[in-house]
Amino acid sequence: MLDLDSLPGDDLAVNLADTVMLAVSPPVDLLDDGHAKFWATQALPEGARAPSAEQTRRLRSAVRELLEATVAAREPEAWAVERVNAAAATVPTSPRLTAEGAKTSWHGEDGGDIALAAVAVAAIDLVSGPRAAQLRRCGAHDCSMLFVAANSRRVWCTPSLCGNRVRVARHAKKG
Repeated sequence: MLDLDSLPGDDLAVNLADTVMLAVSPPVDLLDDGHAKFWATQALPEGARAPSAEQTRRLRSAVRELLEATVAAREPEAWAVERVNAAAATVPTSPRLTAEGAKTSWHGEDGGDIALAAVAVAAIDLVSGPRAAQLRRCGAHDCSMLFVAANSRRVWCTPSLCGNRVRVARHAKKG
């Protein structure tokens, strides 16, 4: 079974969406015991702090809907689009040129939640950009994880877990 340590780690928005396992009944919410750990392990903009579990779950449901709609090549539900757009709009950003190159500054001085805005912006960038065509659902029947497939032949969220389980089951069936 997947846990927070074994999330595919492709993208901030995908990581949040994957914190609920929908292919099992009842669904398993990895944030129940791992809310703080999830936010501590993500690459967040400077100044970002972990939002509340309730705020996280509200945005997660919207992000998950956007990503699922993209995978299914259908229009996302309006409530999800509105919620993601609202989260993205709470914290303005501006490009900055630094000695290390281009950097995005997040301006949370006037309120808003930088962490949630970063997830929302990541979701918008993913579903509206060229990587949308690489977004996939895991090919294992008992897994609901999503991932961004840099390789078009990739079919499992984590080849070492889901991929290995499927290969072992296939081998046992032959045997």
